[in-house]
Amino acid sequence: MPPLSVAEVVEATGGSLLRGSPRTLLTSFSIDTRTLAENGLFFALPGSRTDGHAFLHEAARAGAAAAVISRPPQAEMEAPAALVQVDDPVQALWRCGQLARKKVPAKVVGLTGSTGKTTTKELIAASLATTRRVHRTTGNLNNHLGLPLTLLACPEDAQVQVVEMGMSAPGEIAALTELADPDVGLVTNVRPVHLEFFRSLDDIAAAKGELFAKLRPEATAVVNLDDGHVRLQAQRHAGPRLTFGRDAAADLVLEEVEDRFLPGAALTVRQGERRERLELRLPGAHSAENALAALATVLAAGASLEEAASGMRTLEAGPGRGRIHRLGQGIALVDDVYNSNPAAVAAVLRTLSGTRAGRRVLVFGDMLELGPEEALFHREVGRLAAKAGVDLIVGVGARSREAVEEAARCGVHGTAHEPDASSAARGMAGRLRPGDFVVVKGSRGIRLEKVVQAIQAAFPPEQG
Repeated sequence: MPPLSVAEVVEATGGSLLRGSPRTLLTSFSIDTRTLAENGLFFALPGSRTDGHAFLHEAARAGAAAAVISRPPQAEMEAPAALVQVDDPVQALWRCGQLARKKVPAKVVGLTGSTGKTTTKELIAASLATTRRVHRTTGNLNNHLGLPLTLLACPEDAQVQVVEMGMSAPGEIAALTELADPDVGLVTNVRPVHLEFFRSLDDIAAAKGELFAKLRPEATAVVNLDDGHVRLQAQRHAGPRLTFGRDAAADLVLEEVEDRFLPGAALTVRQGERRERLELRLPGAHSAENALAALATVLAAGASLEEAASGMRTLEAGPGRGRIHRLGQGIALVDDVYNSNPAAVAAVLRTLSGTRAGRRVLVFGDMLELGPEEALFHREVGRLAAKAGVDLIVGVGARSREAVEEAARCGVHGTAHEPDASSAARGMAGRLRPGDFVVVKGSRGIRLEKVVQAIQAAFPPEQG
């Protein structure tokens, strides 16, 4: 974005300049001294484990020209040359994000949803980037700290910003939507995720629907007609909309899906009289559904159907998000360890059921944040694994035992359970055979990347 002066930071935050020049220009913004760049502004955020004020000397050495603080540093502590004191550094970060949103005229596409947010965001960004300069959310910067940092990092010449919004409590999406002020807003879907923090699926839907409620009247809502919760929540926006789904009345109709891991999913869509077939490098029907949502969103942002599809064809799955590795001895490994929930596991198992392989192997880690019915959700995975023809299921974590035991009751002969990822990683090589097709899926907190790494080390790709 255009440089901010210290004076603009003082005005935006309502703070006071303790020292330094108000004319100092700031070109980067961070809450972590490890990511600070020269002429940066460091926000010294309070925390339960660490306090940013303890790192002011590191911020100075990293090249920070200024810092936002809530209390002056000790006299002997090295600190950035300019210091802006505020009551609440988190609120100051938020207000600087608001200022950044106003200073950069780029169109903003905002999205949330229970599953597929990040993949859909990447598809949208890849599509728009074929004809526009695009800035997007990176990593997991989709919360009350990440979104203002994303807005502050937007280049001055960006034409579109694609921002992802996550939540774990009611009201969060409303606040993020007000900050991002999207021109186009998408809710991908509503699924039983974060039930530990919500009483019901309807409550999750209402929280996700805050995006529609907070859109400007002239902004466009992108509506998934295949999801009844999304369809209902979309009524909270009275402005223009663009719909998608299998419903023939949708603006963008999904006509056909090819559900496969290799070489990737494919879908055929129709907009009026125009049809487009899109072959992806991303696996599974769930990726095709993400691509459908992304296509609709890019159409809402002003692209043609052909333009919308062109940039998506080369996007590959990121680490932990369904990336497929071809290993030695004919083993294929699906690395899907970034996160997990009942709908995502069910989608992966549907794809696995149609996969031709020597054996179908599922390494299944606990699904977290599911609330009091977590045992039921895990047992359902066991039933679905049996239905999908899984030959071997290896559960990882205390909750996954329910899935393993249910799979055995439903006829899966190969079962094993490990208490944690480290233990599972040590034993995986001995459980696999040539030609196996292995899917590793679990919540981030289970750390199943250790299992992926162990399998890769045991079966390196054959040369030549």
